[in-house]
Amino acid sequence: MPWSMYIYRVVREYPDGGRGKRTRSLHRYKPDLKVGGLYTHLGRGFPGLQRVVSMEEKAYPGQEQKEMR
Repeated sequence: MPWSMYIYRVVREYPDGGRGKRTRSLHRYKPDLKVGGLYTHLGRGFPGLQRVVSMEEKAYPGQEQKEMR
C-alpha cells in the first residue's frame, strides 16, 4: 500500500490579526490540520500562532507503509 506525505504551508499570525511575510512548509504523515485553521505550537521551529494557508498531498508509490506500534 503506498503512503502519502502531507505538506502544509503555514504563516505566522499575531494576536492583533497581522500576518508574517513568509510561509513555511510543515510535513506530516497524517492529514490532521485543516486549511484556514489557526494552531499553536505545531512543533519544533513553529512557535506561537500559525495559520494553515494550503495543503498538498504527495503520494509515494512503491514504498510500503509499515505498521506503527
